[in-house]
Amino acid sequence: MDQNALKTFTLAAELLNFTAVAHHRNTVQSAVSAQMSKLERDIGRRLFERGRGQTMRLTPEGQAFLIYARRILAVSEEAVETVRTSRSRSIIRLGTTVTLALSVVSDVLSAFGRDTPDVQIQVQCDRSDALIDMLDAGDIDVAFMMEQGRHPGRQFVHSQPLVWVSSADFVLPDEGAIPLAFLTDGRDLRHYALRALDEAGRVGRIKHLSPHPIGVRAFVQAGLALTVMPQTTVVAPLVEADVGLGLPKLLPIALAGYQTHSRHSEGIDRLMRLLETHCA
Repeated sequence: MDQNALKTFTLAAELLNFTAVAHHRNTVQSAVSAQMSKLERDIGRRLFERGRGQTMRLTPEGQAFLIYARRILAVSEEAVETVRTSRSRSIIRLGTTVTLALSVVSDVLSAFGRDTPDVQIQVQCDRSDALIDMLDAGDIDVAFMMEQGRHPGRQFVHSQPLVWVSSADFVLPDEGAIPLAFLTDGRDLRHYALRALDEAGRVGRIKHLSPHPIGVRAFVQAGLALTVMPQTTVVAPLVEADVGLGLPKLLPIALAGYQTHSRHSEGIDRLMRLLETHCA
């Protein structure tokens, strides 16, 4: 669509006065009227109720079209700005898990952004096994996740305590199994939890499931269940479960950073150093 016509329309929808619109657009009232009439013909619907002695207002179709006109203009401006700055800004594509993005990575991005404002980081969240495939395919430059074994791009590996996680007011039920929340597909840390409970002679039951980590966090935050997470990823409102619950100690896990071999830059090196420092 004609960008000038859309800009005139959105201004007319705000001012509801073609003379005032003409003043802002540095043109004449008749040109604004003609532009809006053409837009209405192109769409096939009236956008304004107007006439002699009648207060101008948007029609229902005009109100609906205004939403899309603003979106079209916003996307257009974003596209132009992105292209204009693409040559002057370096881009680093970081892949990580949702759990890490909400904790460690957030702190890393804060530190990175203060010292490297001209580098844009694009964050892609996915499962650890999917991220290693994305790295191999060249879709991301850096991957930070649970350790995936030997890989030519692996830059560091650090052991992390695994802890029981709950809401601040979580209370174990008087009787029955310990309620747990995990991912629906089972590719998570549940085997650490169930193994620890079995060895301690405790009974755990996976009571709540979600296909997304945010859903698991919601169950835990609601006080309905426990889950397990790397200690460094536990952030408010979630807390490490009270030691008074008598839960067994969990085996540690490893977090690792991976870097593509197809691309090197000072920004990537700095990001890798920050990730390692924050998970060491």
